[in-house]
Amino acid sequence: MGDRTTPAVGELAGRVAIVTGSTRGIGRAVAARFAAEGASIIVHGRDEAAAAAVASTIPGAVSCAGDIGAAGVVESLVSKAVDTFGQLDIVVNNAGAAIDNFITGVTPERWDASLAVNLTGPFHLLRVATGVMKPNGGGVVLNLISWSGERGNVGQVAYAAAKAGLHAVTLSAAKELGKFGIRVNSLSPAVPTDIGAGMSDQLRAEVAKRRPLKIEGTVDDVAEGALFLCSDRARFVTGETLHVDGGIHLN
Repeated sequence: MGDRTTPAVGELAGRVAIVTGSTRGIGRAVAARFAAEGASIIVHGRDEAAAAAVASTIPGAVSCAGDIGAAGVVESLVSKAVDTFGQLDIVVNNAGAAIDNFITGVTPERWDASLAVNLTGPFHLLRVATGVMKPNGGGVVLNLISWSGERGNVGQVAYAAAKAGLHAVTLSAAKELGKFGIRVNSLSPAVPTDIGAGMSDQLRAEVAKRRPLKIEGTVDDVAEGALFLCSDRARFVTGETLHVDGGIHLN
């Protein structure tokens, strides 16, 4: 850990968290917020240099890089947590990619790539991580889903299917793992991030018009929701979905 030290107090003091896709956007905000509350963090991203650079800015953090959908990466993440900090308490499955296209443009390769990063990788991380959590008395898994996975969205059939599947993983895992003291929840955000950078101004305006709250959310709002669900304040909450989206899911 070098000179990086974890604050002695905070809601997550003494906890160890893996936050996937934490080199930017929501994941980076979550990693920083958790560290501010005392957690030791595994910063993850596809690019090794980027992950190391972000980890160097977060007290108590180390990095581990790789494509979450690639073989062996989730095992490396869990091993990094256990080997470095001696335990694993929290997993935030945030890494994802909107590999968008209309139905006729979704090739088998694009379909497989979307499921690998948005569903298969996150599931296997949950599987491996909870194998460590079980004998240690419990833990928390938080899956980042999407309103497109709940409602569907034009041009996002593969992404929507993957995110809907990830929420199904949340529900089944919450039922199966509760007896081991492991809580599993979903968080559905809708705030500006790099993943939606290609959205047209017209579409942004349409979304804002449909959103009941007329303010723009931020990644920090999502990080606060993640902190709640991964903290002891939510100790009796499992199998739930928290929408941090200004109410867009209501439409």
